[in-house]
Amino acid sequence: MREHRLTAEKHKWCPLPILGLALALATTLVACTEPPEVGPEIGNIAPDFTLQTVDGESVTISDSRGKTVIVNVWVTQCEGCVDELPHFQAVFDKRSREELAVLAINSTEDPAAVKEFVNSQGFTFPVLVDPQGRSPRATAGLGRPRLSLSTAKGLSRQ
Repeated sequence: MREHRLTAEKHKWCPLPILGLALALATTLVACTEPPEVGPEIGNIAPDFTLQTVDGESVTISDSRGKTVIVNVWVTQCEGCVDELPHFQAVFDKRSREELAVLAINSTEDPAAVKEFVNSQGFTFPVLVDPQGRSPRATAGLGRPRLSLSTAKGLSRQ
């Protein structure tokens, strides 16, 4: 009877097929991963839009990409909305403008009245006006206040 000996040389392990399989799997996963949709829902890319500040300056939401963005939709007749605004001012004062943007969107009110209110309260964060209430953030949910957060990559968080 002849003895069969396994030698290390006969059965050398070759990493190339395994690396090729791993590369094929990774390529398939990347190709099958769809980018997030645009929308206010959690995990989607936050919708982009441009509004005017109470001082008439244009602000485009996507200009804040790379920062965490807090967007608050509010009206002066909403007691809860007005109560929140000093807290946003405190956050705005404490955080770097390089890492955080605070935007308050006043929805459906007269821009002149909003400017008078903002100035009387001494708020220094950007207050945007949307007199027709048409911005994607203003129409994304019912009721006010409405708070949303976007990550530095522009993904919506609630």
